[in-house]
Amino acid sequence: MSIELVRIDERLIHGQIAYSWTIAYPVDHIMVIDDFVAKDPTQKMLLGLAVPRGKKYTVLTVEEATQYLKIERSERIFIVVKNPQTLLRLLENGIHFSDINVGGMYYKPGKVEISKTVYLNDEDKSIFRKIKDYGVRCEIRTSPNDKSINLFKYI
Repeated sequence: MSIELVRIDERLIHGQIAYSWTIAYPVDHIMVIDDFVAKDPTQKMLLGLAVPRGKKYTVLTVEEATQYLKIERSERIFIVVKNPQTLLRLLENGIHFSDINVGGMYYKPGKVEISKTVYLNDEDKSIFRKIKDYGVRCEIRTSPNDKSINLFKYI
């Protein structure tokens, strides 16, 4: 098993995720990791509608994903989450990955613009610093063709 791409995108799966990213990073399995969405059959069904034909698709809680990812499998996985907290929890649970693509963390009161699609508050910045302590690189890139921007330059 190899984790080909780890992405933060509040929208989870949508056209750009399903097609642009899965073409740039050929994967067998799109894995959404979110404790709330994993328990919502309607959201799971709606997200599944955007998954390209032939791709495996799962929505798992952090604990379920941790258990799944600890078993060796012959598949290439694309992990997508809504926020950095989820990825920090995976790292704390012993799941390792080298890079995070930050693509969609949108404006909410108290968040500051880092790029046109990434807004962070102090808690987000603190979590990304903890992620950095695991040796994980974080880039801002909305689409695969965009120039990679080092997130750590802004926090």
